[in-house]
Amino acid sequence: MLTIPNYQIKEQIYESINSTVYRGIKNKDNQPVILKMLKQDYPNSAELARYQQEYEIIHDLYLEGVIKVYGIEKYQNTLVI
Repeated sequence: MLTIPNYQIKEQIYESINSTVYRGIKNKDNQPVILKMLKQDYPNSAELARYQQEYEIIHDLYLEGVIKVYGIEKYQNTLVI
């Protein structure tokens, strides 16, 4: 199973062509989290920019039923929301 610093990954819950989504626990406060990660080990600059833009759009949404985004983090050579 995948290991991401500061998180305990419980299970993979979705996989698309571009990303994988996991259910986990944030070690610092034991809060349940959903982590979305680009699948490519070495995404190009356009893919990283798109992912950053996705984070910024979702981060500013405050709608019922939309998951709250806590942050975007570097993991190895990719990004995790």
